Amino acid sequence: MDWELDHVFIATADPRCEAIASEFGLTFTERRAHQGQGTTNACALFENAFFELLFAARSDELQSDVVSPLGLNERIHWQQTGACPFGICFRPTAPLLDEVMLPFETWAYRPAYIPVGSSISIVTPRQSLFEPLVFLAKRPRLSPTSIEPVLHRGSKRTLTAISLQSPHQAQSAVSWFIDKGLLSLAPGNDYLMSLVWDGGRAGNVERLAAPLPLAISW
Repeated sequence: MDWELDHVFIATADPRCEAIASEFGLTFTERRAHQGQGTTNACALFENAFFELLFAARSDELQSDVVSPLGLNERIHWQQTGACPFGICFRPTAPLLDEVMLPFETWAYRPAYIPVGSSISIVTPRQSLFEPLVFLAKRPRLSPTSIEPVLHRGSKRTLTAISLQSPHQAQSAVSWFIDKGLLSLAPGNDYLMSLVWDGGRAGNVERLAAPLPLAISW
């Protein structure tokens, strides 16, 4: 079973992050409230993936028994808690059958906003706050639609790689994705997510302004 990037997120309590990303040229065209999870998001779509900002909406839902194992509340308030603010979702390149044995451990997350009987497979162990939150989509990428996307700086770009800088090492099944070259994690004093568009062939790189821990290469 092969995997590829589906989307990435940065959790934040600072509303300035959306303005900073917009100033760079990203346009957030998809927004959603996650019922029962206590979060809302803003998504900027790329050709093959998307970038998501994740915000707090309801602290009672964020700290519920269902949601708290993800550490989303701590991740959103990462500047105070030191938790990793990053999430990475991988999708299979072919339909994932229920009987397929994965080469890493996962656990089932069942938030209220997904259909009853469904679940999201989480790779990062429960309450592992200092590792990125890695999780899985169960279906491969859908075929492009005839709807013309909203044009912005990333709409015609392909997300080809992601690397993270973190004060903490990965010690769980997250390491499997690092070993396979699907994710890079380097030591550093601060958190930083670096996205690579189109293999970075033009040689451009921009570090976005604080407090958004994001750099983009293309």
